[in-house]
Amino acid sequence: MSVTRRNLRARPGWVPVPPPVAGAEPAEARAVTARLLAWVWLAGLVSAAGIGAVRAVFGNLDPGGGGPAGIVVLIALGFGSCCQPVAAALLRRSVRRARPADARPLRTAVVVLALAGAAMIALNTVLCSGPGLLPLFGPLSLLLLCLPYPLVFAVIVTRSRRVGLVVAVVVVATTGIVTPLRAAQEHLTADAWRDQHPGIDPLLLQAVDWPRGRQGTFVAGGDGVRADVYFADTGVDGFAEGVVTVSESGTDPCGGIGVVADYQSVPDDDLMADGRIITLPVAGCAPAGPHRWTLSGRGFTGYAERRDGVLVRLSVTSARTKDDLPAVAGTLHSLDDHQLWSRLNPPFGLSWLVS
Repeated sequence: MSVTRRNLRARPGWVPVPPPVAGAEPAEARAVTARLLAWVWLAGLVSAAGIGAVRAVFGNLDPGGGGPAGIVVLIALGFGSCCQPVAAALLRRSVRRARPADARPLRTAVVVLALAGAAMIALNTVLCSGPGLLPLFGPLSLLLLCLPYPLVFAVIVTRSRRVGLVVAVVVVATTGIVTPLRAAQEHLTADAWRDQHPGIDPLLLQAVDWPRGRQGTFVAGGDGVRADVYFADTGVDGFAEGVVTVSESGTDPCGGIGVVADYQSVPDDDLMADGRIITLPVAGCAPAGPHRWTLSGRGFTGYAERRDGVLVRLSVTSARTKDDLPAVAGTLHSLDDHQLWSRLNPPFGLSWLVS
């Protein structure tokens, strides 16, 4: 051994390597700076945007549909597919910066992308509502949703016990605050929405349970609060086909009603109205019992009922004639802040900052 060491020392340019110091972190651990972790978080944001686009489209549209719906699905799939290579390239660059000697930075980047993406989706199911990941969320939700990417990156790249302990503490702390944070988001958003709509009676914030129907966000107007309803089994064009309107009890049930415009109900001179909620006159209004009416008009059928201190009116396009509207109206119920949160467009302000 001494001969080998003497021969090595005789070689020109040989520099002795000091023995490792107990407790010292490897060089790659020191290379993971806050700036690099922020870069990895940005790569996670790109990845989340792609995943969110695909999830949102598949949650709103029938994947087997054709026409415009098929085009929208293809666009979302293309966008999501493009986001993942971009995120992988950003992560690969970050791996090379943190560990220049790593022979397979792309493999490490893909592992980070897969593990952190799964953790991000799991976090999304607790923190957020709805099929999407990014839309309408404030900076705090975005920070937390993409936090798994730098955490997983730091653990895999550094391979340091100290870093692993710090990451474990952050994971435990994040897990502990997610549920209280969501509750705070729900209350703040509901209160902010009520403050921005002082003319809307809180009693109108009710909803129905519509089989196979997904209801959109509330829209407040002169006729009360209404929401469109999308049905994946027939909505191949990407448009809603039903409207739920909750108005004050004294509203005329035979008056104008909100309807989703389609080729039958839209005026002939308005070619861009399809999919919007428009107010149409009721041509037929026949009593169907105490405080109940069946409605009909150009391209739609409907139902109105006074119950629970409000007037609820339902309308569907001609494609949904078999829906049991009286049974749907009978499911009308009030919403607490937890149920209300997913039906509101959060206003900008304090509620948006923590949402």
